Amino acid sequence: MTNRFARGRGGRGGRPAGGGGAPAAPRRIPRRRPVRRGQIISPFGVGAVNDFRNDEALMCAGLDRWFPNAPDIGLCISEERLQARLGCSHFVKPPDFGEGEGTSKVKIPHVRFPLWHYCPHCFRMEKTTLFGGQPQCDGCAPQGKTWKRRMIPVRIVAICEGGHIEDFPFQEWIGCSCTAADRKLFFKAGRSAASLAGIKISCTACDRTRSLAGAFEEGALTSVKTCSGAQPWLGREEGVHSCQHPLQTVQRGGSNVYFPIVTSSIYIPPSRLVESDVVRNILDMPAIWQQLSSASVNGTVPEAVCLMLAAVWPGVTAKELAEAATARLAGKQSVIGVDSEEDFRRQEYEVLCSGAGSAEDDLFVERADGSEYGWLDRFVRRVGLVRKLRETRVHVGFSRLMPLTDRSDPNVQPLSINSVDWLPAIEVRGEGIFVELREDAIDEWLADGKAAARVAKLISEYNRKRRERQLAPRLIDARFIMIQTLAHALIKELTFTCGYGSSSLRERLYCNLEDPQRRMNGFLVYTASGDSEGTLGGLVAQGAPKRFERLVHDALARASWCSNDPVCMESPDGGAFSSNLAACHSCVLLPEPSCEEGNRLLDRALLSGTVDDPDVGFFRDLPFRWAQ
Repeated sequence: MTNRFARGRGGRGGRPAGGGGAPAAPRRIPRRRPVRRGQIISPFGVGAVNDFRNDEALMCAGLDRWFPNAPDIGLCISEERLQARLGCSHFVKPPDFGEGEGTSKVKIPHVRFPLWHYCPHCFRMEKTTLFGGQPQCDGCAPQGKTWKRRMIPVRIVAICEGGHIEDFPFQEWIGCSCTAADRKLFFKAGRSAASLAGIKISCTACDRTRSLAGAFEEGALTSVKTCSGAQPWLGREEGVHSCQHPLQTVQRGGSNVYFPIVTSSIYIPPSRLVESDVVRNILDMPAIWQQLSSASVNGTVPEAVCLMLAAVWPGVTAKELAEAATARLAGKQSVIGVDSEEDFRRQEYEVLCSGAGSAEDDLFVERADGSEYGWLDRFVRRVGLVRKLRETRVHVGFSRLMPLTDRSDPNVQPLSINSVDWLPAIEVRGEGIFVELREDAIDEWLADGKAAARVAKLISEYNRKRRERQLAPRLIDARFIMIQTLAHALIKELTFTCGYGSSSLRERLYCNLEDPQRRMNGFLVYTASGDSEGTLGGLVAQGAPKRFERLVHDALARASWCSNDPVCMESPDGGAFSSNLAACHSCVLLPEPSCEEGNRLLDRALLSGTVDDPDVGFFRDLPFRWAQ
């Protein structure tokens, strides 16, 4: 896929294609700016700055400009459960541009950003427009040549916590008040020092000069310029609403410039979506299911047939039973509306626990009881061998400076000017291992209060910093931290045994934090990769009995001792928000795409204990506790 806006010239800034004699007309060959389909969801989605070849920086434009007409039906994705959650009618895959016959000719639109460019030869600066071409230097054409040097985008921009982004205020920084027609700015780098003090911004028209020393300090731009609320991806160089957040200078390609918010969903077979726990248990009884199915009329179960059953089982109505039974008969994919992410995941959790699907479905889970796994039976209730799964990943918004997860947060920026009934998404297929831990083993571990006491200060500090950023506190406990750390330890170990790199494996946590009465104690380690790595069964094979026990043993052995110990184990805080205890890149930290929590809320001491207190670990009293 390539850019639809801001087309450039071929060759070096439109250099003539001839040899001697009269200069030939420059060839107008469109530049190739490839972006993989999956990268349009993350990390180069709407509002992200992408660096292309030939010193070109472009920003992915808003959804309003993606399709001049309705998107092709072949690009539409249906995931009814996630559509109901996000309030969309459908999802759309980014178009896959091709140059051959019969291929899509729709390209992803981009705008030019940053707007300020400078000449690497004479350092003259020039400001272009969002929809303009890459500027060329008029002041230093090579002697005897007719072509002009291509100018390159500046390396720094200004962003705010509200999600806005704009060019660094060079004129205001040096105190230049020249008009656009009179100014003569220069960007001179590396003249006197290798630091920011060596980068000089000057205007020869008013004789103003200043280095960039101190430009990256917090509050450096407070007295220079206020945030204009600019949204370049929506075609707005100036915002339509005022912004009270201060500007912060950052590098154009810095990791804090763009944090995409991606919501995902694991496909669930149709018949499982309309059934609550009580309804599912009733319909799973062979005698009752035979009674209801035999009473159906034209594929519909009358509500009157279910009245007697509803009177026997409290908490369920005849209408719910009739609708669920009819859905099973018809294979209809209907959705129970859920109010929270926890309820949304509970639907997946229940299906993974019970097993579902077949080799022909998009979800195929084979359930294995914990008793088949030897010594692990003490800790693991069941293991699900997820031989096939389909995940839908949807880009719903983005933030800057700080990562956000709540789509309703006012600092999350929209993907379009006008309201659209679709969102960009991709479908990926893969495999995985689902692990459900024993509830009684967890309760026994938490009973003495040692684990809770170890993480109490960590959780308190984590929520304090969330409140400082006007975010709601989370009901995190030692159980959640242990489950996530165990998932990390297994992913680390799987990279040595299953053939996938750690960045190709992901975790999906199932842990109840809001409703204490409906427990979830599990996690899914899976690969859903749309690239050449694919899925060949190597991950599921590691979940088989006799292999999985060894996998967990080796994972715990590696996690029990870190090459950075004792510093790592005794660390009072670490990671973003100071939200980790015993966790570093040598033991349990993972690549950013693999962790749902951004490598936060981890402590490997909750797995195997500490030297001073082995009982703080869930897998305490095991012989490999201090294996190296």
